[in-house]
Amino acid sequence: MVAHLGLGLPAVVILCLSAVPASGHEADTENVPMRRDDIVVSGHRVHEGAIASKADIPVLETSQAISILSEQLLEDQGVRRLGDALFNVAGVSRNNSYGFFDGFNIRGFNATSGATYLDGLLDDTGYGTSEIAALERVEVVKGPASGLFGQGPLSGIVNLVSKRPRDEAFLDMSIAGGSYDLFEMQVDGNAPLVADGSLLARLTAVYRNQDFFVDYSGQRRIFLAPSLTWKPGPDTSVTLLGRYVDDKINPWSPTTAYGTALPNPNGPVSIKRSINDGKYPAVQDNDYWSVGYVADHKFSDAIAVHQSLRYQDFHNSWDNWLFISSISPDFRSVGRFYYGPFEENGEYFRVDTNLSLRFATGPLSHYVLAGLDYGHRDSDQTNVFDPGPYWLDLYNPVYGTVSAPNPAVPGTTYASVTKQRGFYLQDHIKVGERLTVTLGGRWDRASSAITNNGTANPEVVDTAFSPRAGATLMLGESVSLYANYAKSFNPQGSYRASDGSTLPPERGVNYEAGIRVARADGSLRAMATLFELTRTNVATSDLSPTAAPNTYVLTGEQRTRGIELEGGWRPMPGVELTAAYSYLDAKVTSDSRLLVGARLSSVPRHIVNLWGRYTIQQGPLANLGAGLGVHHESNRPASTASATSTPFYLKGYALVDAALFYRFDDWSVQANIRNIFNERYFPTASLTRTTPGEPRTFMISLARRF
Repeated sequence: MVAHLGLGLPAVVILCLSAVPASGHEADTENVPMRRDDIVVSGHRVHEGAIASKADIPVLETSQAISILSEQLLEDQGVRRLGDALFNVAGVSRNNSYGFFDGFNIRGFNATSGATYLDGLLDDTGYGTSEIAALERVEVVKGPASGLFGQGPLSGIVNLVSKRPRDEAFLDMSIAGGSYDLFEMQVDGNAPLVADGSLLARLTAVYRNQDFFVDYSGQRRIFLAPSLTWKPGPDTSVTLLGRYVDDKINPWSPTTAYGTALPNPNGPVSIKRSINDGKYPAVQDNDYWSVGYVADHKFSDAIAVHQSLRYQDFHNSWDNWLFISSISPDFRSVGRFYYGPFEENGEYFRVDTNLSLRFATGPLSHYVLAGLDYGHRDSDQTNVFDPGPYWLDLYNPVYGTVSAPNPAVPGTTYASVTKQRGFYLQDHIKVGERLTVTLGGRWDRASSAITNNGTANPEVVDTAFSPRAGATLMLGESVSLYANYAKSFNPQGSYRASDGSTLPPERGVNYEAGIRVARADGSLRAMATLFELTRTNVATSDLSPTAAPNTYVLTGEQRTRGIELEGGWRPMPGVELTAAYSYLDAKVTSDSRLLVGARLSSVPRHIVNLWGRYTIQQGPLANLGAGLGVHHESNRPASTASATSTPFYLKGYALVDAALFYRFDDWSVQANIRNIFNERYFPTASLTRTTPGEPRTFMISLARRF
């Protein structure tokens, strides 16, 4: 599926077309069991209860870049992992140093940690418990979201929106199989429980068993997501949301760059080669459950209240996990360290409550949002880290030699309690018929208390105010200009300076401006954006002769400037297209260790995504459709250059995907092929941790709606 495109694309604006699944000709819609939603929309809240902006603001009055990926798009592409879903969003690229886990950048900065939300509340378990089959959509907020959500990375956040109960009764069942012994069953059932529709229930369930493309790795997942909606009146709604995940995993580890992303005098290394022991493979168990609710009540057309609450309980453990620490002089063997047994247990509670008011002051119309939220995370860990090294010949591996860590290596214990309290206020002001101004900000108090091996460190408390200001100007019924300014806040109290003091929070600032198009009939949506993000208080390793080990100084500053284009277009019945292109200039602007002016690691300059779908509208082949997509990322440095090291570069690549669909009566059959041309590519790399991309895979599914 992947055709190599060289080191990059010309620095020109390239519009990528990515097709939205078509719903068929009007006369045939009753034969199409699947619901069709918008696919990629910028700055758009398409459903009641959408929370990416916490406010019900029209598309053309939104002064913030927000992208939405619908359930239908992800289903059509055969997506099963969040990292693959985010390919569709302009400005998002891979960032993954561990191989097995999903990692991603937004606008050139890492958003892997502390940036994933579920139904508007931070999902801080961090173990890949998201399940695409249980989502109505994925919302990506570009740039700082601290003005509403509090602490988090400068780059943005990803909000996952759970499937909710609907008014109609249905039961969707599917079975799928594919590459690497994939077997999957999905059930999605919905029903009104009372005749007047005031009580609705839904259950999404997934069973998946598959191997991964790396030897001796795979996963078995059991996933359940029940939900219940109660509507006691037209102005009140309460939805209970539950989630249960049971994962049994044999994870895989990244390989070395020599023989993969770089030449090796001994020849190429297979991307299927297991760094873990084949006889004693790495094992990981995830047990996760959560329960919560989303409640909305309208006192009048002018006053409404919203509350979201969730309690999460999580357990994660692993053992026999090996990672590369060194490479032999002849580049044939790698030394490995042993990570485990590791165990973490924890719980997380978060609640967000806000009140919205609509009123006028003379010629100005106000939409005010005021809210409070609170979060509490409590976890404890036990861990063994055995440096080894345990050697493995990459060309003639002998397994069965590493069954446990060295018993002489002591274990460690670690416990943490983190809390966040925040108050936010925003006023969306409409001035006449064409101009809107959005002003807001949030005050946060974040604290963390850490205990290492029974020794308690002093509690670290950070406070910050994060402002935001934006404006839109209507140029016509379907076109508006917008501009936005926002700051981010991200505590880093776990870092210490050489004198033992903690580091202040990382801060960031974002400036952006663009033009947005949104036709009322939904046939065309597009956005073009120019932006600049500057990240300050970046923690940099203290390399001075008198510095203590693992200490930091605050000399780092990094900046990204870029262009983003996104769009969705339905030019005719049966043809639906979307677009995503980004140009990123991400570099170091100040640092004591990294080279000023150097490109940031793992950030391509050009990212393009295309996905097109055509569905036959009439005749004997009505509802037969095909999809074709291309995802391209240009070359990128494997690491950020310093005064003493020059990084190697990863080649650019393009992945080509295809799909075939046919829907008849209540049945549907679908085939997906990813990476058709079986391109050998590496999204992220270092000399000891190089992540191979997935080779060609296929999947065939059969579904029925009852």
